[in-house]
Amino acid sequence: MPKSRLQWEYTEDDMAEAILDITDHGFSPPQAAQRRGVPRTTLIDRLNGRGAAEDQIQPRRRLSKSQEDRLAFWILRQESLGYAPSHSQIRACVMGLLRQ
Repeated sequence: MPKSRLQWEYTEDDMAEAILDITDHGFSPPQAAQRRGVPRTTLIDRLNGRGAAEDQIQPRRRLSKSQEDRLAFWILRQESLGYAPSHSQIRACVMGLLRQ
């Protein structure tokens, strides 16, 4: 029978507070993690520049969440102006986002 993994229940605010505990208040990563109830390894990853899982590009995903949001905004703006962007126009916009 496979072991079940512990599911942490913490918010991004908890993680931000733990990072502030380390950077501003001199706590060690294990102390800050325990104090705020966040995973120690995740906290260390964040300190080393790794973003939140929902912000990372997934293997089959080409655009980041912020790029998707920009694309959706552009499409909705075009629609509000009375233009329906064609598939090729959307594809060209995506290619432009990927080149940035």
